[in-house]
Amino acid sequence: MQENKIQVNQKVTAYVYGSTIEFSANNANTRRTIVVLPEYKYLDLRTMKVHKMNTGSSSRVDNLSSVKRTMQQLRRLIAANYQGGDDQLWVTLTYAHNVSARNQGDTKVVYRDFKVFIQRLRQCIMRIEYISVLEPQLSGRWHIHVLLKSSDGSQLVIPNSQMAKLWRKGFTSTKRLSEADNVASYVMAYVSNLKTTKGMKKGARLHLYPKGVRIYRRSRGIVTPIKILANKAEIMAQYNIRESDKRAYYERSFIAKNGSEVVTQTEFFNKKEVAYDVKSNSNKERVGSNGVSTQSSEENPT
Repeated sequence: MQENKIQVNQKVTAYVYGSTIEFSANNANTRRTIVVLPEYKYLDLRTMKVHKMNTGSSSRVDNLSSVKRTMQQLRRLIAANYQGGDDQLWVTLTYAHNVSARNQGDTKVVYRDFKVFIQRLRQCIMRIEYISVLEPQLSGRWHIHVLLKSSDGSQLVIPNSQMAKLWRKGFTSTKRLSEADNVASYVMAYVSNLKTTKGMKKGARLHLYPKGVRIYRRSRGIVTPIKILANKAEIMAQYNIRESDKRAYYERSFIAKNGSEVVTQTEFFNKKEVAYDVKSNSNKERVGSNGVSTQSSEENPT
């Protein structure tokens, strides 16, 4: 039986953000599990049964995979910058009229309206940073969630009535997240899960994002998570962490296009305050944060 952990001598990709160090490793099984056959069919070598390929949904599957990757990057970005407190606010912007997530041209309207809103906000509060996230509704309308923080850590107070005057497109909700909240998990659940007549359906909202839409934007002052490519043991020594600091382990498997099975392992560790210097044989870089499935937007402060 395989042990539920990434081996210490294994090459990993690590992401360092907020109070977390995240390890990710892929283990590819070179044994093929499917064989592609003519007429859009394939043979499952595990069951020796022939199945038809679902070619009609390939673009939707690719888009969903892309959205999921973007959400992973967004979760890390939020965790690196927002822990709750007096210097941070969460604002939701809604439209009084129908700006539809189903109409690709309407995303340009949303981008334009948000840019004008931020410009007005910075006329009132000069030094402010943000991460904005688009949220498609089941009705087809867009909502915009905005995480705000003061650049200097000072208390940030903006009444919701003032926020509505700055938005001018509909309704606003402004609230403060406390330091006890897990801000990243809280926001990600909001923009990923969907409430239905049968209750909350996890991840259902991800299917509503149109292909190619820029899911989030960020200001230049937002800190980017650190990405490190090295052996797990090297990174654990660098950040002075032990296996006992691990708080979660996840594993998933999928079939690659060449028919081989790939197992992805992910571990989350609590980061300690002091980290040692990076070893010379590790590769450390800043992660490029994506707000589209493949690109992001950083706006100049105004």
